[in-house]
Parts: sequence; C-alpha cells; structure tokens
Amino acid sequence: MMTDPQYPPTTARHGSRPAPPVTATERRQANAKPARNIPAIVGLLLGTAALIVAFVPDIEFVAWPLGGIGLVLGVVGLVQVKKGTAGDRGLAITATAVSVVALLTTAGMLLYSTFLGGGASGLHMPAAGGDKHTVTFEVTSAGGATVRYGSLSDQRTENAPASTDAWHGQASYNSGSYLLTLTADTRNSQTYNDIACSISVDGKKVAENSGTTIALCTASVG
Repeated sequence: MMTDPQYPPTTARHGSRPAPPVTATERRQANAKPARNIPAIVGLLLGTAALIVAFVPDIEFVAWPLGGIGLVLGVVGLVQVKKGTAGDRGLAITATAVSVVALLTTAGMLLYSTFLGGGASGLHMPAAGGDKHTVTFEVTSAGGATVRYGSLSDQRTENAPASTDAWHGQASYNSGSYLLTLTADTRNSQTYNDIACSISVDGKKVAENSGTTIALCTASVG
C-alpha cells in the first residue's frame, strides 16, 4: 500500500511543540487554484444586459427577469466563495451589485414613466402634448349613443348627443403597443338608430364599423 511521503516538520519555535508533518495531498490542496465561479460570471452578464435593456423602449420589461436571475446567480457565486468551492469573490460581488442596480433602475424608469414622465409612455386621454402619435375616436349617431373608448385596459365613457354631427374623442401615445376599442350603442333600445364608429391614428383610419343599434371598432397599434 502506498502512503503519502512525509515532509520534514517545520522548525519549532522555542518553548512550543513542533508542527505536525505536511503530507503531499495536503500540500497539493493548499497550492490548488480555486475553480472559476461560473454563476458569478453568468450573473454579471445577465445583470449588465438588464441594465442596458432597462433604457430600451418597448422591451424594458425584459430587464426584470434578466436582473432577477442575475441577482440569484450572483448570490450563488458568493455562497460558493464562502464554501471555498470557487474563487472570484470580487466578480461575485460585482454581479450581485450590478443586478441590484439594474432592478432598481428598471423600477425607477417605470415609476418615472407612470407618475412623472407625462408623454413618455402609455395611452393618454385626453391627448398629451409632445406625444408622437395622435388617436381620434369618432361616432355618428342620429339618435344619440353611449360611447366607451380607449385601450383594452383603460376605458372612458361619454354620451354622444342626438345629432348628425360627429362626436370626437382624442388620445395620444408616445411608444408601446395598444389594442384600441370604441363601442357606441343607442341609449334607447326601442328607437331605430344608425350608428357608425371609426378610429384614426395620425390622421389615417385604422378601423371603422356601423350598425343599427350598436357599432364596435377595434384596432391594434404600436
């Protein structure tokens, strides 16, 4: 049976016991380089990507999963460093920090566009000055109608008067994709009433419909 060779013990200091002999296996383990921290590397890449995507209109929501996964991998990398199974402690710390910054930046951009950004994003009713695109909802109804218009998640309700003149609703948006809807129905179901609706974006008609008691227009834009 082969055994590890014994190396001479280190010289003992005066008044102390000599150090135990160091085996070849222990010396190899002491001199071995720690493994690369793969979770930290991937986490840093994902966190950096999330930080970049957070500033790209229309796809900024992708920063959430990228930053979240990057943060988890950064923490896993730190755990591996603590256990001694991997090195690159600085890389793991950087991956965690960058992912946190990316998530905070994404949240800040969302709050800004929602509460402070004005025309930055979203369908605005009434129209907001400075937005790139204008939307016009139009209804004609000789007998009057109840009108519901806007996006699928944000609706307004108004009454179109009994008149041959067209009723108009205005909206605008700067970026994003929206399903625009416009519904007009007669307020008196016992009365025959020709109703027509249309939706125009930047002056170009994107939807129109008509009926005797109800008219429904939908258009996907953005």
